[in-house]
Amino acid sequence: MEQVIAAIGKYDKFLITAHVNLEGDSLGSQLGMKALLDSLGKTAVIVDNDAVPEHYKFLPKAAEVSNDLAAKYDFEAAIVLDCPTLKRIGKVQKLIAGKFVINVDHHVSNEKFGNINWVDPNASSAGEMVYKIYKEMGVKLTKEAALALYIAILTDTGSFNYDNTSSVTHEIAGELLGYGITPASVSESVYERRSVADIKFLSKVLSTIKLNKEGDVAYLEVTKAMLKETGADLIKSEGFINYARSVEKVKVAVIFKEDAATGKINVSFRSKGEADVNKIASFFGGGGHVKASGCVIEGSLAEVERKVLSKVDEVLHGRSAGSK
Repeated sequence: MEQVIAAIGKYDKFLITAHVNLEGDSLGSQLGMKALLDSLGKTAVIVDNDAVPEHYKFLPKAAEVSNDLAAKYDFEAAIVLDCPTLKRIGKVQKLIAGKFVINVDHHVSNEKFGNINWVDPNASSAGEMVYKIYKEMGVKLTKEAALALYIAILTDTGSFNYDNTSSVTHEIAGELLGYGITPASVSESVYERRSVADIKFLSKVLSTIKLNKEGDVAYLEVTKAMLKETGADLIKSEGFINYARSVEKVKVAVIFKEDAATGKINVSFRSKGEADVNKIASFFGGGGHVKASGCVIEGSLAEVERKVLSKVDEVLHGRSAGSK
């Protein structure tokens, strides 16, 4: 953290980014970091590969997130948040090529790709790490920044249900609530603003649920046909994997998502118990946490499912995973 703070003091112009397919932590930590830099009189712009999801657009300053990858940005250093590998920032990677890179992340699989790397797998979220920078630097939080960081922590801990939730996490969340944040209204904004079309999309995805023969692996599918029929996009399926994870006796949940834009399959993993899904995701070039990871794989849906489920079977039961 000390090196990150030193770099913030050294440079005046920053570009902030995070991984593709924005969610609560990647977005909230970016907004919190920008607010910190603004408070210090620095110049900062947030540039992401993907647009802000609809259910996060209520966040103050969310409209300032840029997706214009063809624009020219004047910056001296890039801050990459919540991203284990540089390729996960998508096309923004080209924008920051040759620039000084500050890598702030909490994924155990982080490849330490920056000129400065602050990686803390014990942190609940990137948002929690940004909060610690505020405290270490003595920068006063604004209500807007507190809200962004609260949402980062709330969502990445599964509403404080996941194993990455600690007593420190609760202490930080409690302090952030002191800035006038109402938990009920935040929860409603993030989790309870689905349209009828969203619910129909969910029903289609849930109808695909399957179990392996042991009943300890549950998996779901999001197909291009579903997306076309319902008018949904992939970001609408955020959190669907938790339905598979909630099935009794399931140790590993997987969701396979066909991405019409890239032609690839986005794969997300969640685990209960001792299963290390980061090991599985890393085998396919992805990564994340022991109990929550992901990767992107080329191939047909059926082919990717076969390869991934075989690897899951190897990790859980010691059987051969076959070829990658």
